[in-house]
Amino acid sequence: MYRLPPIISKLRHEEPNISIELVVTNDVSDLKRRDADIAIRSFQPTQPSLIAKKLGEERIYLYRTREYLQPFVNVQAIEDYQDLQIIGFGNNSRVIEQFAEHGWGLVEDNFKLSTEFQPAQLELCKNHLGLMYLPEDIAKQEPKLMRAPEDFFPRMQIPLWIVCHEELRTNLRVRRVFERLAEELQSSILPD
Repeated sequence: MYRLPPIISKLRHEEPNISIELVVTNDVSDLKRRDADIAIRSFQPTQPSLIAKKLGEERIYLYRTREYLQPFVNVQAIEDYQDLQIIGFGNNSRVIEQFAEHGWGLVEDNFKLSTEFQPAQLELCKNHLGLMYLPEDIAKQEPKLMRAPEDFFPRMQIPLWIVCHEELRTNLRVRRVFERLAEELQSSILPD
């Protein structure tokens, strides 16, 4: 979401005759039914009629404000973080499983605030209400946020795919947008 506006700005200057409708959702759009022409996904599609390109693996870290972790400043062990709050996305089972792999015992009570709308998550985090997952390049744009100590908090690594229906082969406009998005997103998640 945060990366797309500057990419779309470049695209609009290069291709002023192409119309773009940006739909931001955590739901999976049905490309075969033409819910969208192009989708950015965190999983590889399995339908043979879709064209997909893996852009890379995005590293995502937990971020917080200085004030939020202040009560935990002398923590020596994971068990001392029992009351920690993580701002969730709704279904928090993936995060709970990932933390469990690192020796944590998180439960749903550690996710008392959840929203699928990442700008709201960001504002909640900036108001000292919990930790949130963000890619490093996006978190660097937020001076109030600091990365949570990596010796305690696991990072996530999520694959990033760009996906299109078969029309990519025949529709020049769709192909131009697909290629520009792929190029720009790949360079943003895999910086030189």
